[in-house]
Amino acid sequence: MRGRLILGIVVVIVLVGGVGAAVYLSNRPSDTTADQDLDAVQAKIDVGDFEAAKVDLEAILAEDEENAEAHFKLGLIFFNLGDYGAARDHFNTSLSLEPDRAAAVHHNLGVLAYQAGDMDAAMAEFQAALEADPDDADTHYQLGATYLILAFPMGAIEPDAGRFQQAEDEFSRALAAEPNKPEALVGLANIYMLRNDMAQAISTLERVVEQTPQMREALFALGRAYAAVGDTANATNTLEEFLDTDPPAVWAEQAEEMLQSFGQ
Repeated sequence: MRGRLILGIVVVIVLVGGVGAAVYLSNRPSDTTADQDLDAVQAKIDVGDFEAAKVDLEAILAEDEENAEAHFKLGLIFFNLGDYGAARDHFNTSLSLEPDRAAAVHHNLGVLAYQAGDMDAAMAEFQAALEADPDDADTHYQLGATYLILAFPMGAIEPDAGRFQQAEDEFSRALAAEPNKPEALVGLANIYMLRNDMAQAISTLERVVEQTPQMREALFALGRAYAAVGDTANATNTLEEFLDTDPPAVWAEQAEEMLQSFGQ
């Protein structure tokens, strides 16, 4: 299946609130007109034309309100449009119509819960997704990201050791299922940074940047890691590359503050 919603880790305790475009969708043969219509909808989703895709899906459901795939895709549309309540409703409807969608639906419900700041619910949904599909690298990664957030309850100075270890374990499981998965490598790099093992963090992040040069999370984390060891030249170059990716304002402000502290 294609189509899991993906969250990315930034650096040092901070998890990105933004969501990437990998969502959990089924690849089914287009044997009917309805399937062909859904393929056309997917083409619009792929280019980010969510409003047009929404209109098409609502038309499909007007003809066939029990089309599980249409409900699922509409959940993705509403997610991208920021209507998480509607997204949740359509994901749940797709699951009630086709229970074999459990891994996909629970994964995406976990992302919705994470976005809403309900980490306990996110953890439960990702765990449910893994019960249905134990080897899914994306879900192991997402669960690791959730554990990392849970490792730092409000006001904590030191991480919760148990949750911290669970985060590391899930990132490792993601890499066992999908070697070199960049999100999981960035997750592990965060673990190393929080342990003050900057050499291992830098090595891991350099590996990610070599594979995916424009990955914002990796560039931001690597710039901070270089800065932490006093390598301001590499920190400057890396943070400037990061700013070239047009990151969200909150990340850009942090990078610019660091550059200013180097006298840039």
